[in-house]
Amino acid sequence: MNIRYYVMDACYMDELPENCFDLVTCFMALQDIRDYEKAVGQVARVLNNAGRFVFSIPHPCFETMIVKGRGIGATERYFGAARYPIQWNMKRLAKPFTTTAFHRTLTDYSNALHKNKLFISRFIEPKPTLRGLRRYPPLRKVLFRPQSIVIESEK
Repeated sequence: MNIRYYVMDACYMDELPENCFDLVTCFMALQDIRDYEKAVGQVARVLNNAGRFVFSIPHPCFETMIVKGRGIGATERYFGAARYPIQWNMKRLAKPFTTTAFHRTLTDYSNALHKNKLFISRFIEPKPTLRGLRRYPPLRKVLFRPQSIVIESEK
């Protein structure tokens, strides 16, 4: 099996021909792409007919955003887009760094898919398994509200 890897901006995948993939995935990254609508458009372009786009994002209904230096929950301010910094400072990192994330509503993501003729076929709000809870007890905090969502769409 030959595998070829490409490194490119999700909004500019011009090196790839139209209708060349059966499946495109995006794991916990679409919320970090400024022009997510353009990225979704590129996904639609490279998917073949009946192709699938599966992506996961932090659940926008329950995420915590940093707005004007203050952490606020999406329950305080769900509607309306927001841009906020994410601090990465886990022990496993060689050095801490900051990225930018964008809060968007479920309607925003749904509209971007619909505009590009990608139709939602599944919507999953994962929760920890018993095995996962035994191994990582802090997961108990997401037992009663989803931390993320997985959306599958079809062309």
